[in-house]
Amino acid sequence: IYTLAASDDYVRDMQIYGKLVDLLTLLMEESWHPGDARIAHSKKQNLQEIKDYLDAHYTEKITLDALAERFYINKFYLTRVFKEQFGQSVTAYLVQLRITQAKRLLRFTDNSIESIAQECGLNDANYFSRLFKKIEGVPPGEYRKQW
Repeated sequence: IYTLAASDDYVRDMQIYGKLVDLLTLLMEESWHPGDARIAHSKKQNLQEIKDYLDAHYTEKITLDALAERFYINKFYLTRVFKEQFGQSVTAYLVQLRITQAKRLLRFTDNSIESIAQECGLNDANYFSRLFKKIEGVPPGEYRKQW
């Protein structure tokens, strides 16, 4: 618009008018349909960062409060949007990561169940065994024997 205003073109006023109409049209469209796709994309991007963090740090003790604080997000909002985005809760996703890693370690190493539990971020071997059996249907020792 500034460039058009500075020109000596005989249709300058009509061109400025056209640009202003385009700008007002864009503003009206944005106010009636406020960038749903852009908001959804930013949610996805933020949550992907959280998911990547979980993928890298699942061996550590991770709480919902700590995640919310680390990523400057309300924990209730995080819980709701994470489930919308990935189809499962933060806790369920973390448990899935840990059990998947435990299955890999049970199949391909001779490490003790206690050390596998610790490597997967579950410091209590009894809790690990109960959780593993609940998810896989068999205790970790039997799972290892199957392979």
